[in-house]
Amino acid sequence: MQQTGVVLEPARQRLAGIETRILDAVEYRPETRSLGRIVDLQPLLELRSRYRAAQAEAKITDAALRLARKNRDRLASLHSEAIVATRELIHAESQLAADEARAVTARQHVRELQEEGLQAWGTELFQAAVAGDSRLFDDLLQRRRVLLLVTLHHGQALPADAARIMVAREGDRQAAQPAELVSAAPKTDDIVQGETWFFHTDARKLRTGMRIEAWIPASAEKLSGVVIPRSAQIWHEGRPWVYLRIGADRFVRRPIDAHRDYGDAWFVDEGIEPGASLVTRGAQLLLSEEQRHAIPEEDD
Repeated sequence: MQQTGVVLEPARQRLAGIETRILDAVEYRPETRSLGRIVDLQPLLELRSRYRAAQAEAKITDAALRLARKNRDRLASLHSEAIVATRELIHAESQLAADEARAVTARQHVRELQEEGLQAWGTELFQAAVAGDSRLFDDLLQRRRVLLLVTLHHGQALPADAARIMVAREGDRQAAQPAELVSAAPKTDDIVQGETWFFHTDARKLRTGMRIEAWIPASAEKLSGVVIPRSAQIWHEGRPWVYLRIGADRFVRRPIDAHRDYGDAWFVDEGIEPGASLVTRGAQLLLSEEQRHAIPEEDD
């Protein structure tokens, strides 16, 4: 493994503000980054109100239809025995026909609103909204949870086992919180044209309309490694490096060519082991010190 070192006395380290941190082991699942937003539930609430009103109207018209049918049957029986006049039976049949038309119209209105809900929100969310006993929807209404719409990149697919993703504002992967899958969203984004999915997450400081970033598992594989913060990274000869403390006054420089984005940091699973003492502040000074003490090759 390529590495070079430098010696710096503890007193000079203190003066230079050298800081280190013991690296913890981190499990990392390869991810891709996507964008999302916090969804406004008001259109769904308005649709729910119209749907429930339509359901109530359908029940009323069904009850009137049953009454009209019962009345027509009673008068038909009486008419067969010449107890009531024909005009009374005709009136009852007209009333039955009118009530049948109203009931058909009311039931059709319920179906149309249901179709509207399914087209806009999908089966899971629409049924949760109108059921009245959904824990998830109650959490959304009480602002304990928020609904996310995540748009994947064109050609990207959500893995079959990706029931949970990580989301955060401002691209801070290390501050990301889990979001649980609800369902596929019926509509795609006009610009991105990728898959869209509904998730829900803890509300915390998230507000309706906010943009978020989402980290989507790319595979089932899990890697073990360490996280290298941006403050520890230095560039030299076109490559990224870090310094590790290997003694009270000794530091070694290691390359980190193989790395993966981890928010504002890098995930590294080769070359640096958990438990290593990473220089998180002052790496650039150590590089200057190393170069200052380098002995150039003499000419023959």
